[in-house]
Formats: sequence, C-alpha cells, structure tokens
Amino acid sequence: MTQTFVQAARLPQIDRDQSAVIAEAEGRVALEVLEKLGDDDWRRPTDCVEWDIRTLVSHLVAQCEDNISLRTMLRREITGRRRHRGKGPVDAHMAAQIADHTAVPGPILVAQFMRLWPRAVQARRSRPGLMRLAKVDTGMPAAPWISVGYLLDTIYNRDLWMHRIDLARATGQTVTVGDHDGQIVEQVVRDLALTWREAPIALELTGPAGGSWLIGSGEPVAVVRADALAYMRALAGRDPEVPLELVSGAESALAAAQRARIMF
Repeated sequence: MTQTFVQAARLPQIDRDQSAVIAEAEGRVALEVLEKLGDDDWRRPTDCVEWDIRTLVSHLVAQCEDNISLRTMLRREITGRRRHRGKGPVDAHMAAQIADHTAVPGPILVAQFMRLWPRAVQARRSRPGLMRLAKVDTGMPAAPWISVGYLLDTIYNRDLWMHRIDLARATGQTVTVGDHDGQIVEQVVRDLALTWREAPIALELTGPAGGSWLIGSGEPVAVVRADALAYMRALAGRDPEVPLELVSGAESALAAAQRARIMF
C-alpha cells in the first residue's frame, strides 16, 4: 500500500518562480469570480466569520497593497497591534487592512484587484534572499514561526485560492479547478505531513485537484479518503464537520485527520 502513496513530507517546497506561475493562474480565475459579482452580492455573508463579500474583497485588495509596499504593510502591522490588542497579530493586521477600505464600493475594489494583483505577484517574486530568511509569527497557537519566503511563495497564493472558493460558495458560482489548484493542494498536504504527530495514515483526496499521499512516518494505520476541496476547507477551519471517510484501519486515525488545521 505504501508504494502507491507519495511521501508528502518529501515533496519539495515551491520556489519563487513556480509561485509566480501559480499566482498568475490563480489571479485569472479569481478575477473571473470577482467580475461576476452583482449589486446584490456585496452584503452576502461568507464562510469567513464576520466578513461579508465586500469585506473579503477589501482584504484581497489590501493583501496586494501589502505585497507591493513594505511601508504599507508595516504601517498596518503597527496600527493593528495598537488598535486591536485583543486579537492575534494576523487578525489584528487584517482588521487594519479592512479599516483602510471601509468606504470603498465593491466594484471599485474589483477594479483595484485587477490592477494590483499582477504587481503584487512580481513584488513578491523580487524580494531579496535575506528578507526571505526572516521569521514571522503565524498567530496560530503552538505553531512555529514561518519564513518570509514561505509567506510570499506559498501562503499568499493559498489565501487567495481559499477566498476564491469562499466567494464562489457565497454566490453560488462554480469553483473552477485547473492544474495550479492541484499544486496548491499538494503544498497544503506537504504542510500537513510536516506537522503531523499522530500515527501515519494514507490520505486519498479525490477530484481534479486530488492525489494520494502518505502522512507521517512508517506503515499507515488507516486509509482516509475525502474530496480534495472539501478537505482543504476543513483544514482551514471553514467546515465544522470534516467530510472524511475511513476506508480501512483505525478510527483514531480518522479522528486525527478531522482535528488537523493548517494555515491559510
């Protein structure tokens, strides 16, 4: 059984060039979702707690601005910590992002995203090596700090990808899946394997973005199956009920996979 599954922890981390290709592909499909938003959509709730569609899109625009301008990112970091002391560092920063766009109409936000995302992709790609080695706090309890390079090359693409799914779900749009979706899913599974502390499992993710991986070291005690996009949403904390199926093996392995969370 182990020979048919890829060791997820051994998957290579994408580099800045691969990240830019994925970012360009994700930006195109995200814009397709944004351009379909109508006047009645902006106040629709999303799966992000306390965020409606307009607020979510303002976050996406602000992410672009932060990528392009280190000064803007630093200002929001300071503002967030001062004004939102009860929040973790990431949540405080996002609150400052959203506050900067409170009065901006939805269609204007879409136009801004269209203009800024390509610039943000190139800005991230061009950040120097020494900067990429620096460590930042994820804001997740008990989670290790991550490198700036990992944030630039992996997390920002993952963030837009998951929010694109959030927007599609909130408005009843079809979630488009292409080759780059599989690459994003693969990197999430890699992170899951690198942080896995339970008995090893074989993970089968179905659908166009899926694959088969070994999570943990040693002979798997169970085979666990799920739809790829649904499990990504579960790892991001979107769904209270994790849509996992125990194909064979220990029930405890299924419970471990249900508890897992990854940074998005």
